[in-house]
Amino acid sequence: MKSYHALALFSGGLDSILAAKTIAAQGLRVLGLHFVSPFFGKPHKIEHWKAIYGLDIIPVDVSEAYVNMLSAGPDHGLGKSLNPCIDCKILMLRHAKELLATYGATFLISGEVVGQRPMSQRVDALNIIIRDSDTKGILLRPLCAKRLAETEPETSGLVDREKLFGMNGRGRKDQMDLAEVYGLKEIPTPAGGVS
Repeated sequence: MKSYHALALFSGGLDSILAAKTIAAQGLRVLGLHFVSPFFGKPHKIEHWKAIYGLDIIPVDVSEAYVNMLSAGPDHGLGKSLNPCIDCKILMLRHAKELLATYGATFLISGEVVGQRPMSQRVDALNIIIRDSDTKGILLRPLCAKRLAETEPETSGLVDREKLFGMNGRGRKDQMDLAEVYGLKEIPTPAGGVS
């Protein structure tokens, strides 16, 4: 089985693509985890994404865990369209963390941007996600890393913090500029997905 440096939450949205590409651009091997359930996920697009973005991506079915979380009631409430944003991200990160050893990876990547989503991407919410998913030090958010505390891959020198970003807010200009730098042939339109 191929080994990787990092596992990336990969929704297929622009932020998740850019986060994975940012770490891959540093010469590190990244495996995208595309989470699927009856409510989200597009496993039929994985082969297409692999071809156009040059990333390794696999589906990860979290149907049972997601339905159980909904049935129990999300601990952190519901966002727009009754979306359990924070709890959903925690669930995915817990699953991703469990897969680290399987793929020889040492850290996780997520495409969150500070302040982009009013419920789940505030600094306090980002900290809750780290705490409740038990990913302190191993969850790297490359697009807004310079606005957050350093992670273990940065302090160890595995990841060059200077090549990460300090994006924030709801604007998309920085992401569009970065997509151009990476030569993305297909740029997904913004949506309320998970990245």
